[in-house]
Amino acid sequence: MIKMSRMGLGSRSIRRSKLQIFEDVLRAIDSGEYKPTRIMYKSNLSWNPLNKILNSMINLGLVEERDVKGRKYFFITEKGKEFLELLDHLKRMLAPAPLARFVEIDSLLLSPPKINGDYESFKMDALETVKPRIHTR
Repeated sequence: MIKMSRMGLGSRSIRRSKLQIFEDVLRAIDSGEYKPTRIMYKSNLSWNPLNKILNSMINLGLVEERDVKGRKYFFITEKGKEFLELLDHLKRMLAPAPLARFVEIDSLLLSPPKINGDYESFKMDALETVKPRIHTR
């Protein structure tokens, strides 16, 4: 079964890869969460791992840190947005477009949907396989 993105969802039994954690943190920031505590909650991380991930992302140029009135805020950079676009593109290559953003790439690579003959049956099989639990604001 293909796992859906963890943002806004309950826990699951499989550990996330670094790639998935990076994606979750970037999506949290891209959705408007700029404060570290809000990013931590939205990306389902504890404080120390979040700080390590944010520092890595700053070093890679995916996120920038700004000091506003003595408080730290984090913003996604153009490079960070391009990173998310590339992930979405990879997912669209592996899953039906309407669901691609909400599918974890790790799950797609471990258990891809099967293609039965033509693309139309692939889309239907994949839609049946991917049962999204999409968190709406």
